[in-house]
Amino acid sequence: MPNDEEMRQAEERTSIFAALLKEHLKERFGYKRLRVSKGLGRTVTAKTAKYDLYFRVTPVYVDGGWDSNTLVVARIGFEDERKGHGRALLEFLVDIADKLPYTHIGIEQANPDATAFGVRFGFSQVGKGKDLLAPVGVVLLNLR
Repeated sequence: MPNDEEMRQAEERTSIFAALLKEHLKERFGYKRLRVSKGLGRTVTAKTAKYDLYFRVTPVYVDGGWDSNTLVVARIGFEDERKGHGRALLEFLVDIADKLPYTHIGIEQANPDATAFGVRFGFSQVGKGKDLLAPVGVVLLNLR
């Protein structure tokens, strides 16, 4: 169980991530105002007609493979598929990894399309479920 200092740091990381994500989405989709909100348990949600995103920042799910050095993509959906939005999101996540910091990116309960996408960028299955995990450096190499 995280102590008070670890919880404070996790909340700070979540706030930083939410602000960085908001700027990325403004640039990518051209919205002047958008909703990026912090939720319960160090989560960040962003949803519009063009995308639906949900992240877990510094999760505490150690048994399944996530740890506090993992940023988890819990939900990802774009209205316009195959337009480079997923790749752009991965590039953003790799670019900001040192700022938060985190060493791994996870994809939670990946469906077949998300699994194929993840494998293309160096993700591999973790645990017995459909979760995927990759070190940030491996994702970076596969983005090139």
